[in-house]
Amino acid sequence: MDTDKIGLLIRDLIFIVVMTVLLELLLPVGEMRRYVRMVMGILVIMAVLQVFVGFLHWADTHPVPAATLEPRAVPGIPDYRDYHADYLKRASSAYQAGVARQVQALARLAGFEVARVEVLLEETAGEYPRLREIKLHLDTAVPVATENDVQAGSAVDMIADFYNLPRDRVTVAKP
Repeated sequence: MDTDKIGLLIRDLIFIVVMTVLLELLLPVGEMRRYVRMVMGILVIMAVLQVFVGFLHWADTHPVPAATLEPRAVPGIPDYRDYHADYLKRASSAYQAGVARQVQALARLAGFEVARVEVLLEETAGEYPRLREIKLHLDTAVPVATENDVQAGSAVDMIADFYNLPRDRVTVAKP
């Protein structure tokens, strides 16, 4: 806004306020004063709006420069894509570690001890990684057809159900 427009706004507002005071002094006490105040209030609003409408017309004649979509390289400031890739890598490894802890806890709930859990993710460009497979690694070899196989099957079923994976994607790796 120009200083001329602000000066005109201040002059108009002072004129309207002085007219309001004079009309209130001249009018007798009663209902008419309320109407005078209302009319003068409308005049104040119109004076302020007139300045803003003038500013809107100024915006039409002075276009705003278009924003660029490609980020510009600024010397000394690293590219955000590097940070983004690093963040995704750290988030993915934290997710894998969290799922591995949850799987170990679920296996313990089923009465099955697991030495290590390997969580494999399926990564698709532009999407979040998804669980592809969970491998349960044991410390010692478990003989076939023992009580541990029943516990392993129970643990595998529980983990597959918990993560909504097909049963064949949760495997027990024996050394």
